[in-house]
Amino acid sequence: MRWQIITKKKQTKLTKKPASVDLTAKLNAAKLKEAAANHIVMESAEHLTINGQDYALVANYHDGFDKEKLAVRFSDILFKYDYIVGDWGYEQLRLKGFYAENNKRAHRDQLINTLQDYLYEYCNFGCAYFVLQRLGAPKHESRPAKHHRSHLSRGQHDRAVTKKKEHHTAKKAGRKRHFTIKRQQTMNKVH
Repeated sequence: MRWQIITKKKQTKLTKKPASVDLTAKLNAAKLKEAAANHIVMESAEHLTINGQDYALVANYHDGFDKEKLAVRFSDILFKYDYIVGDWGYEQLRLKGFYAENNKRAHRDQLINTLQDYLYEYCNFGCAYFVLQRLGAPKHESRPAKHHRSHLSRGQHDRAVTKKKEHHTAKKAGRKRHFTIKRQQTMNKVH
């Protein structure tokens, strides 16, 4: 009887299968959620607004601009760039930011006057691409300030830090250091 209970337990353990997870469905749902967060409005054929920031479509090579794909791929980090370049490769839209030519802080490779070099080196030959130019100042999101409050008052905190430092220095003072200085002996050779 005991043997049957063990085999029944083993059988139940073996027959249990882990729940299958459809990763593609989760990824698609996440992309759709992100696309919904990026609100893109076409004001005209050459003017659009992305999450409240105005952009002008200055180049649209081989009809590379796709509003829906841009909404899916757009990230808030791109707001800091003066230009956004979107290029197509293997049915995927890739977005890269560039700064204006007069930006002294930017690296040379990140300036818009190096766009042709970028297209020749990193993009498929003859691929469709588009260039968006930001109009106006970059959009800055207000982030709440992080306050790290201690459970100790200011005076208690200062005393605790001082006590910790004193303990650390006393620990160092108790150690003796042993070292030997070796001198290099020079040999005088007689010629």
